[in-house]
Amino acid sequence: MASAFAGQRHGQVTFASAAGFSLIEALIAAAILLIIALGLIPLFARAIIDNTTGNDSTQATNHTRTRLEELIQLPFNHQRLTLPAGAVQSQEVESWTQGIRDQTGDAQEGWWPGVPADKGLPLWTRTTRVRQYNISDLDDGTLDNPEEGGIQPTFVHLKEVEVQLDNGKSGSLLGGRPAQTVQVLKPF
Repeated sequence: MASAFAGQRHGQVTFASAAGFSLIEALIAAAILLIIALGLIPLFARAIIDNTTGNDSTQATNHTRTRLEELIQLPFNHQRLTLPAGAVQSQEVESWTQGIRDQTGDAQEGWWPGVPADKGLPLWTRTTRVRQYNISDLDDGTLDNPEEGGIQPTFVHLKEVEVQLDNGKSGSLLGGRPAQTVQVLKPF
């Protein structure tokens, strides 16, 4: 019983004062923590959006550079880099589809020609353009548009390879950045 009583004096019983927080103090502390937490929520939301956008940017850069590196490794007169007679440019469009979201390695996931409607959700659309130029197109210091009617194959000295990647999530709340375009000139 000694612990319940602070002491006994002349027949009086006194209780020890309780240490700790009162209910009012605990409610005030909780209110302060709530105000701080509410202030941090926008920071976490912004971090999620920035991480998603950063992920999209990394994937876009990798998809764009991969295609560009594939084409740069080809010989100058390779079929994929040569335009048909009379053409000003060639264009190839393909899409990356997600397939089934919960299934890794789904057969519907990957790059497909065009924009297929039966392969799942298209996340990326990659457009590859090839243009051919003659060295005289640089006479004025700028690379002019390709000649109308195309250039005779024996007079092609430069090929411009352009890869543009459009994000299917552009404009959405959680990600997407504008199209990314990379160009390179391949000399003869």
